[in-house]
Amino acid sequence: MLLFTLITHAQVNTHIIEHATIHIGNGEVIDDGYIVFQEGKIIHVGKNLNGAYKNAVIIDATGKHAYPGLICLNTLLGLNEIDAVRATRDYQEVGQLNPNVRSLIAYNTDSKLTPTAKFNGIVYIQPVPTGGLISGSSSMVRTHAWNWEDAVVQHDDGIHLNWPELSHWGDKGKQLERKSELIAELSKFFDEAIAYSKITSPVEINLRFESMKKIWSNQANLYVHVSKAKETLEAIQFLRSYAHLSIVWVGLEQAHLITDELKSFNKPVVLNMSHRLPSSNHEDIDMPYKVAATLLNKGIRVALAHGGSWESRNLMFNAGTCAAYGMSKEQALQLITLNAAIITKTDAKIGSIERNKSATIVITNGDILDMKSSAVERIFIDGNPVSFESDQQLLYQKFIEKYGLK
Repeated sequence: MLLFTLITHAQVNTHIIEHATIHIGNGEVIDDGYIVFQEGKIIHVGKNLNGAYKNAVIIDATGKHAYPGLICLNTLLGLNEIDAVRATRDYQEVGQLNPNVRSLIAYNTDSKLTPTAKFNGIVYIQPVPTGGLISGSSSMVRTHAWNWEDAVVQHDDGIHLNWPELSHWGDKGKQLERKSELIAELSKFFDEAIAYSKITSPVEINLRFESMKKIWSNQANLYVHVSKAKETLEAIQFLRSYAHLSIVWVGLEQAHLITDELKSFNKPVVLNMSHRLPSSNHEDIDMPYKVAATLLNKGIRVALAHGGSWESRNLMFNAGTCAAYGMSKEQALQLITLNAAIITKTDAKIGSIERNKSATIVITNGDILDMKSSAVERIFIDGNPVSFESDQQLLYQKFIEKYGLK
């Protein structure tokens, strides 16, 4: 029977990870280093110990690697269980304008899929609602939790806007007309929501407008989902009036075509999946692998996401491929650790192995970005060791024994 270690208590003993290759998450690497953590917080990281720690639990990580818990943005993990079964899909509501919809309360901590991501070192995810013009809000949660209240790291980190885009199919004239209507509807909604936010005590509470208040005060991000270059330029033009907001681009499959415009607007980008085909047939077959480095070289902050649900477990291997196309491995690691934390405003707590941050650490035998050599051996969340087996490992053992393959 699979055991589940529930994190409901503070870390009891001081822990020391020694002789590990420590990948901080900010681009730095410490060889043969030490990590000391107690009460769920990191209190020391360095080449040497900074004192004696009585009754400390010693973890020998000679030849091992230590990483911060990986972060997967823009995922359906925890909201979608079986693609073909409607009753297990809880990521979309009807209607065009749903900023008041919260993916957090739909997050399923009993999912059979989240353990497969945790098994690869993904400790934090951002389940995102979809559909309509404004889908709702996302939150940062743990992949190891008893319920959504226990899982939450950051409540409602942002609202998700889906910029209208044309399809390859159907009447282009009708599509353009509908697109203009949707943009006009969005503009009207923004104007009304801003006006509502200035009312100190509204006579009638409007849940949609209330949900937008965190956007206007920059307490939460406005995530703008768009893929094509032309539509991205349209979105930039529309959003110039709101450039003071905390805007984050999501998707941007053709970002390499408009790097100057993106740099001028100067907002971070969350690229969605590098392991994909090019966005058009005249591009290099490996163009998706190059986009992250192209943006980084322009001075744009970049994080890497992985759409879908079960596929999200391959996030780190997407980052590993990016490392072969114009960036170092530590820069690639930042795409799924510190950069993701900075973008979601959670970097004070997570995203790197630094003093006073959460003692959420993944210890591996091999490079976590390498599909062949990566093997997670231990995971600590807030200083507590957690199990990371899934049903897949149990089935693997079952059939290895059944067919005598050991």
